[in-house]
Amino acid sequence: MIIAELQKQDAGPASPEAAAARTSFTGTPDVAETVADCSSGRELIQQGFADDVAIAIELDATSVVPVLTDGACTAVPGGVPSDA
Repeated sequence: MIIAELQKQDAGPASPEAAAARTSFTGTPDVAETVADCSSGRELIQQGFADDVAIAIELDATSVVPVLTDGACTAVPGGVPSDA
């Protein structure tokens, strides 16, 4: 999870929102099933976007992190940018 990785990289303390997200993630036995079964997941699946839901629930699918800089996202290979 991104929050845990940022803390490993000494990116600073987690915000209360990040801590709540981390707790929700680690406290959910089957995150993929939970996301697919939430109201938004079910709605997307019913509208024909099951592949998008499947992509959204992938873990460790990439080693690149998008970083918003000057209004545009750029890829940072390997994770956290050095100035984060």
